[in-house]
Amino acid sequence: MSRWIVVSNRLPFSYDKKKKTIVQSSGGLVTAIKGIKTKNEVVWLGTADEELKKLNINNLSKEKMTKYVPIYLSKELYNSYYNDFSNDVLWPALHYEMDRVRYIEEHYNNYKTVNEIFAKKIASICKKGDVIWIHDYHLFLCPRYLKKLVGEKVKVGFFLHVPFPSSEIYRQLTPRRDILSSIVCSDVIGFHDFSYLRHFSRTVYDILGFTTKQMSIKTDVGTTKLGVYPVSIPSKNIEVKSQSKGVEKETQRLFPLKENNRHSLILGVDRLDYTKGIPQKLLSFEKFLADNPSYVGKVQLIQIAVPTRVDVQEYQELRSIVERKVGEVNGKFGKVNYTPVKYINKSISLNELLALYRKADVLLVSSLRDGMNLVCLEYVMAQDNASPGVVLLSEFAGAKATLSHAISINPHNILGTSKKIKTAIEMSKKEKLERIKVMKDYLLGYDSSHWAEDFMKTLSTQKKNKIIDAVDIKNKKNCNNLNKLFKKKKNTIFLDFDGTLAPIVSNPESAKASPGVMNVLKKLSRCSDLIIVSGRPEAFLKKKLAGINCDMAFEHGALYYDKSQRKVRNLISTSKVKWYSQALKIIESYKNRTPNSFIEKKNYSIAWHFRNSPSDYGEFQARNMVADLRGCFQGLPVSVILGKKVVEIKASEANKGRFIEWYLDRNSSSEINVFAAGDDRTDEDMFDVLQDSGVTLKIGRDDKTKAHYYLENQHDIEKILIELFL
Repeated sequence: MSRWIVVSNRLPFSYDKKKKTIVQSSGGLVTAIKGIKTKNEVVWLGTADEELKKLNINNLSKEKMTKYVPIYLSKELYNSYYNDFSNDVLWPALHYEMDRVRYIEEHYNNYKTVNEIFAKKIASICKKGDVIWIHDYHLFLCPRYLKKLVGEKVKVGFFLHVPFPSSEIYRQLTPRRDILSSIVCSDVIGFHDFSYLRHFSRTVYDILGFTTKQMSIKTDVGTTKLGVYPVSIPSKNIEVKSQSKGVEKETQRLFPLKENNRHSLILGVDRLDYTKGIPQKLLSFEKFLADNPSYVGKVQLIQIAVPTRVDVQEYQELRSIVERKVGEVNGKFGKVNYTPVKYINKSISLNELLALYRKADVLLVSSLRDGMNLVCLEYVMAQDNASPGVVLLSEFAGAKATLSHAISINPHNILGTSKKIKTAIEMSKKEKLERIKVMKDYLLGYDSSHWAEDFMKTLSTQKKNKIIDAVDIKNKKNCNNLNKLFKKKKNTIFLDFDGTLAPIVSNPESAKASPGVMNVLKKLSRCSDLIIVSGRPEAFLKKKLAGINCDMAFEHGALYYDKSQRKVRNLISTSKVKWYSQALKIIESYKNRTPNSFIEKKNYSIAWHFRNSPSDYGEFQARNMVADLRGCFQGLPVSVILGKKVVEIKASEANKGRFIEWYLDRNSSSEINVFAAGDDRTDEDMFDVLQDSGVTLKIGRDDKTKAHYYLENQHDIEKILIELFL
């Protein structure tokens, strides 16, 4: 059974210098990982305090992790990598706070150094078959460094615990290309929410130009799987712990008054961070009290603000803003026996927290951006079914997609949130029970172990598309070897038209093969099974290949001309009604806005050519069009491809690779050699199908091709075909 090597910025404990003891860490990532139960041997790798060097850290914890592997960094290096780059650049950028980004090249260089240290440490302990799970934005560069060291020896997964912003935001980041190029080296990339995945896919396409589909990205090293794996918590453990004697003791201490004599409680539990929306929460509570004076003296907000980065001025200013606002609300609405906002600026024990969860009538999460937010999940599992509470949850938290029966709020809408507070306070017990039950049942059925197992199962079974380093077919030795191969058996030859048999020209209607190539095709059609596979429509290809007795596949294999029967066969089973006319309208809009571009309409596809348009603007419009078409027709049986100066939307079944599979199923035998040549993105589908069962040739030099051979200049195709087959 393969080992799980979990990699995170820190190991889940630190050294308390004052008490000279080990302190277990908290936080969403630690909670999630520590809640995993698996039969696989687990190794957890991360940084640790220098003071732990002299101790055997594997004896420090009773957790079921098999082994901890520490990385020790100097304080200066760690501070630069963690505080000055991860937290001062990546954290605000990923949370839509670009004004807070403080980029300094030196810190990015240290970030790179630390990521490389991590990669080397992983490489030194990993064995063939291990599954590596890298966590979060601190280690964005680790996948690429690691893959360079270990290749395909191990599977590498990356999980992002924070939001991934829209392309417009991310593109402002200075090392944007470096980071994306590394992340996509992973075999599987996981996100909490589909919106993060969607943003990531679009950003990769905009910056790296990699073809993206809904759940995968085709990169220069194969296909990277994308997935949505909303993190969870050790649900049953939280439920059982919340009913323990220790929690009951804390409950009696914190709430000595009888139920009918205490305030209704609204609870907020957040790190004191600008992404958590604590000032907005206080404004909404202030508005609630102002608009509902009958609740003054009866409803209290308990806000726990766990200190973070206390030595950073920005966070010191945030603390001042929050404390000033707490003072204003308490001064405005407070009474001798009533404090509207009880503010706690420190961490509290788990028993205290669970006691607050059980007694709070409302949990208010007002995050402006939040990767997931596990507090609301813990709150749900801690609820007493005899008196359950209500979750008010920011629509900008990833947990909104998980907790279906939480009440959604927009923390920027102060009035709207104040009204939702009133709704929650006045909600009937019956409705509260119904809402909590649905969410509890979900969390019991999908806890942190299920989260980990889902991700790791995907990672363990993910296969990289094999990328072959194409070699020059003009090399004399290569040509001679292939010539000997093709003379031994009968040959089946698949050839593309534009860019392969005919050069690319500014007016597609003018494209034609040279007399020499036409003569070669005539000879090949007599001694081999020759099939011209093109994206062109029937009328065009028949006209251009007049006099050549060969089979033809039009529109990427949507239609097949059988020379023996002299008729065209339709190979498409799906209808184009749901997409064709609407796609044409979108493409026409782009055509009207892009000088010198034009549309080519076919039976099962529409091609938009921009080869004569201003180069940069044409490429820009093409990428926007691809994103629009994919977004509009997601879930329908169509594919959208960006080729050489052309964007094409076509029926998914119109695929050159699929056509070759169909053809060979009916005509292939062990006595046949198969050869295919093409120049475009659509021809890669042919190369993919024939990787292990044929010889493939890419026209043009392309490091990303799956072809076995390349021919640098299209004008040499006549000579190569003669040398190989005649």
